[in-house]
Amino acid sequence: MKNIFIIILVSISLGAYSQDILLQQNVKADTVRPTRGPNLKNFIHGYVGIGFPIPMNENVSFTRPVLSAGFNMGMRYKRKISNNLAIGLDLDFNTAAYKIKQKGNKIFPDTIINDREKLQVSSLGSSAWLRLNVGRRGNFIGNYLDLGGYGSWNFQKKHKTSNTNDAGEKIKVVTSKLNYIDTFSYGLLARIGISRYSLTARYRLIDIFKASYAMPELPRLIVGLEVGLFKN
Repeated sequence: MKNIFIIILVSISLGAYSQDILLQQNVKADTVRPTRGPNLKNFIHGYVGIGFPIPMNENVSFTRPVLSAGFNMGMRYKRKISNNLAIGLDLDFNTAAYKIKQKGNKIFPDTIINDREKLQVSSLGSSAWLRLNVGRRGNFIGNYLDLGGYGSWNFQKKHKTSNTNDAGEKIKVVTSKLNYIDTFSYGLLARIGISRYSLTARYRLIDIFKASYAMPELPRLIVGLEVGLFKN
């Protein structure tokens, strides 16, 4: 009888110990909450975009609309402040090709008429912005408006021409490290977005050409489209 009593006590003790472990594990699992996601505390994603310079002064405009275009790609970090407010930071690569008009009154960068001519500027930069969320949402991006500013380093500056001589030979000339283009740029930005897609605008506040060269300015405004590289 004594042995049976001891076996019963041991069985009860083991059962109580096992239940206690299971209870602790379940509570721990239930209290873990995710903090990373499209509409959670932290969110990081890539993006790609295309933009088109918009001439704002036709009297001095020397670039070809639509044919002049830029491409950008980068990484974006968003920090949620509240359901309606977030802040963020971008790191990006941007390259823009400005096709130059070939007419008799051509003055940039010289008066020579070429078959094709363009100015290409590539930059690395960052931007900071404030996001205003519109409407109710779960853990997805939804509709928003971004307002902020950017700064960039113009690390590559090239002038390219292409011509055909009398023998039908193609002659291409590339001039790099252009002294008349400033090294740094900065300006304002805005985005209107729906989920992964957004309409973007960047306005450069500083001249891209150095004042000492007295050149007509490139378009300050670039309007484009961006696509976020994430699942919503």
